[in-house]
Amino acid sequence: MSWGDVWVNADKVRPGMDASGPRAPWIPAGVISSEQRAFVEATQLLRRTRGAHARAVEFDLQITSSAVGEERSGTGTAVVGFEPDGLWLAVDVTPTGSLAEEARFVVFTQRVHVVAGARRSGERGSTGRPRATIPLRGRARSRESALEWGHRAGRG
Repeated sequence: MSWGDVWVNADKVRPGMDASGPRAPWIPAGVISSEQRAFVEATQLLRRTRGAHARAVEFDLQITSSAVGEERSGTGTAVVGFEPDGLWLAVDVTPTGSLAEEARFVVFTQRVHVVAGARRSGERGSTGRPRATIPLRGRARSRESALEWGHRAGRG
């Protein structure tokens, strides 16, 4: 696992995670590149303050798994999709070079959906060839943050 790794889940209630990070029923989905400014800024706000909240976070997810797609397939395959219901999403935000006991993960407080309309194209990361790049948006209810800690081993 490394910074920017993403897991998704389609359950009705968002599952938890333990100190080692997301486990089944979470599904590895892909990566968010470290250049994704909006996501990086939102996680930095989450780390530093309680009062400043990123209520909407937009980012590009580079899908690397055949088990995850933009839309739910109507063919009966095992693909989970972001539309129409959206998916729960967890992201590894462990600083580079950290030990396993310092792992940090954030999760979205609401299901994440595909952004409708025009947006800038996603940056191509060096993490291998993505199957697809999907623009996503996670939102929060009023006066809440779009992100929260799923697990933060090192409280620092």
